[in-house]
Amino acid sequence: MPITVMQPQDDAMTASAFKLSRREFSLGGLAAVWTARFSFAEDTYHPSRVLLGTTGSVSKGIYSAAWNATTGELGPITLAAPLVAPTFLATRRDGARTLIYSVSEGGKSDSSVSALATVPGSSELRLINTVSSVGDGPTHLSLSPDGRSVFIANYGGGSISSYHVKDDGSLSEVVSHVQYEGAGPDHARQAQSHAHSAQVSPNGRFLLVNDLGLDRICIYRIDRKTAALKPNDPPVWQARPASGPRHIAFHPNGKWLYSVNELDSTVDVLRWDAAHGRLTAVDHVSTLKPGFPPDTAFAGEILISADGRYLYVGNRIGDETIAVFQVAADTGKLTLKQLASNGGKTTRHIAVDATGGWMVASNQDSNEIVVLRRDVATGELSAPVHRYPLNKPMFATWI
Repeated sequence: MPITVMQPQDDAMTASAFKLSRREFSLGGLAAVWTARFSFAEDTYHPSRVLLGTTGSVSKGIYSAAWNATTGELGPITLAAPLVAPTFLATRRDGARTLIYSVSEGGKSDSSVSALATVPGSSELRLINTVSSVGDGPTHLSLSPDGRSVFIANYGGGSISSYHVKDDGSLSEVVSHVQYEGAGPDHARQAQSHAHSAQVSPNGRFLLVNDLGLDRICIYRIDRKTAALKPNDPPVWQARPASGPRHIAFHPNGKWLYSVNELDSTVDVLRWDAAHGRLTAVDHVSTLKPGFPPDTAFAGEILISADGRYLYVGNRIGDETIAVFQVAADTGKLTLKQLASNGGKTTRHIAVDATGGWMVASNQDSNEIVVLRRDVATGELSAPVHRYPLNKPMFATWI
């Protein structure tokens, strides 16, 4: 099927204007509960709220908005938790509340990871605790399937850290910390290790670390009782030189894994041995149209649909599109089906809601959240339907 390119529409912005207090918040003030903006029943769980991670000097932390799954609209965007550069989040249900874990991608002195929780009857979040990331610039984290371990990747520091989750949802001090050494062939982007993601396998037994600086995926066995890490055998899958592995997505069937490479805008199709934690290369494809100038566009987030039929990658800088791939049911190989407009600049993150009918793009450099309609049957994306102003959005998830 030919590749189609969707152009953005000139829809009027549907966001309600919002104002932020000029008051500077401290991490210690998070323990308080602020005035509620939306009401949620205490005894019923409704995943009808979006949490938005941000960065930059204007944004103050994690933001919150009501979510309408019928229309794809957001309610007024309000500050849920003042936090330094919360650029990546992970969540899980814990009884009547939802626990949220967030990195703070600041400098060396304020690089940390925090545990927070929802508060019944409020759109605000309560801080549980904050611990050091033991490395500069934490950019990604994941939560084990049982919710007892958290793992983070320190991009700036070239390292990873693991934490045990206590019974109250708080984080322990660091359990395992791994510092990487070395460099890659791209002297501008790979002068050192840049651990860009730390992703737990679906069975909770392994941790996979994409290192953009060293062109490799490191694999560890996880002690599920303690969150301690031990190198797997073999401990590394080596990617192509100067490809820059960024993030991964596991196929729902547990047999395939897709690794997006930031530097050459490709996706590696890999066979995943879930019993032994081993990767085998199957194929790799470009996320850009044929003949696109090299070294001008840089792939970002990757995700796969719940039914495993479609894969999505955000292209950035030189090409502001979202690549839509069809997944071959028998081999897991990818065919580029569509290049849809991202509606802005520099899509840091993309996410699909529980209905499968909407995609939310966090467009970092155009300072807005963009909502696109997703055709569940074909996997294709519409032109932007809704736009909401937010300074330096980096991440979106539903609770």
